[in-house]
Amino acid sequence: MDIRKVIRNLKDEEDVRGVYHQFWLSLFWQWLGGVMVFFAPFFFLYLFLKWGIFGTILLGLMFLGGTVWLMRTYRLWRYSMLVATNLRLIIVNQLGVFDRSVSQVELEKINDISYRKKGFLQTVFNYGAIKIQASGVESIELKNLSHPSFIQQDIADLQDEFSSREVKEYSEAELLAIIREIKSRIGEARWGEILEGGWDVKKELIDEVKESDKGKADAIEQFFSREI
Repeated sequence: MDIRKVIRNLKDEEDVRGVYHQFWLSLFWQWLGGVMVFFAPFFFLYLFLKWGIFGTILLGLMFLGGTVWLMRTYRLWRYSMLVATNLRLIIVNQLGVFDRSVSQVELEKINDISYRKKGFLQTVFNYGAIKIQASGVESIELKNLSHPSFIQQDIADLQDEFSSREVKEYSEAELLAIIREIKSRIGEARWGEILEGGWDVKKELIDEVKESDKGKADAIEQFFSREI
C-alpha cells in the first residue's frame, strides 16, 4: 500500500516508520456475514434454478451482495490503521466505504503509552488496545491492534529518537527576552515560587509552555538547567 495515497498531507521530511492494523479476526462477525451471504445460494441452487429467471436474478443478487459485503469488510480492515512517522502518530478510521476520519498527535506531545490485552482470545492471538495520553488532547484508545506491546515499544523508540535531536542553544539575550515574556504572562509571584521550587515544579511550567510553543519551552528548560 502506498500510504501517501491514504494520508495526503505527509511532509517531505516525514518518514513513515510503521503502519499498524487491527487483528483481522476482530471483524469476525462481519467476515462471517459476508461469507454466509456469498455461499448461501449454493445450498439452495436447485430451488433458485427451479424459479426460472426470477431465481437466477435472486441468485446473482445474493452473490453480488456477499461480494460487496466482503469487499467492504476488507476495506474497513485495510484502511483503518495507526501510522507512525518520525514526527507524529496518525490515526485513520475507515468507518464506511465512503466515510473516513483522520486524526493526529505529535510525538513531542505524547506523555504516556499503555496497552491492554483482555480475555482469552486477546491473550492467545496477541492483540489488544493501545491508549495514548498526550498534552492538549483527550486520551486516545485504539482497539484490537495486533502485537500491542511491539507498537508501544516502537512509539517509545520514535519518541527517544525525536527527543535526541539537536536542540537550539539560545544566547543569554534570547533567554532573558523569553524569560521576561513568561514572567509577565504568569506573574512575579508564581515565577518566584517556580524558582524556589524543585524540578517537578519547573517541569510543570515547561510542559505548560510546550503546548503552545516548543521553542520557548526548550529555552526555559535551558535557563533552568543553567541555574542548576
